[in-house]
Amino acid sequence: AGSDAELAALGALRCLGDAGLRLASARGLLRFGQWRDRAAWFVTDDTGQNIQTRRLDGQPWPHGCKALTLPGARAAWPLGSSQTARFRVILFCEGGPDLLAGHHFIAVEERADDAAAVAMLGASLSIPSDALPHFADKRVRFFTHADSAGRASVTRWARQLAQAGARVDAIALDGLRRSDNSPAKDLNDLTQVHPDDFDAHPALQSLIPKD
Repeated sequence: AGSDAELAALGALRCLGDAGLRLASARGLLRFGQWRDRAAWFVTDDTGQNIQTRRLDGQPWPHGCKALTLPGARAAWPLGSSQTARFRVILFCEGGPDLLAGHHFIAVEERADDAAAVAMLGASLSIPSDALPHFADKRVRFFTHADSAGRASVTRWARQLAQAGARVDAIALDGLRRSDNSPAKDLNDLTQVHPDDFDAHPALQSLIPKD
């Protein structure tokens, strides 16, 4: 589940708060260990269908790959979808870092009682049919990555979930900046959002739907 030192290292690497990481860990979505003789962090869920790993030092794996979906994993399974039954609001994320960022904001906004974060681990994937019933009657929010693949994936996933009975919307990240003035490309980047952009965009001040 992760030692204090491992949680602190990942928090520093991804600019994420300790409370959010511990929430993701408590929900079984974040794990730590070794892969290819390197300290690593893993995203998975209680179904055991899908798991992906990244190095804890932030460096790529051999051949330049930052994230490895492990052998035998069902890559299209949305992590955390089997746990949605007791939550009203779902933050639907793309990738492991955004899954953790979703938990960061759930903790910051004190919404652990009614909000969960779910992640697809690839923009090109579609939600499998056996996962769709988990989202019926849920309030789902997407965070659209600031690239063409991100926009296409949210369009595809939102259509699938709406047809499954979810009520969906999305916050687009195009044009937003991090505090160092570099572009904010994903939900994880919003943990470092530029204060001027935060003040100028009311949606950023309450990322989790209340309606």
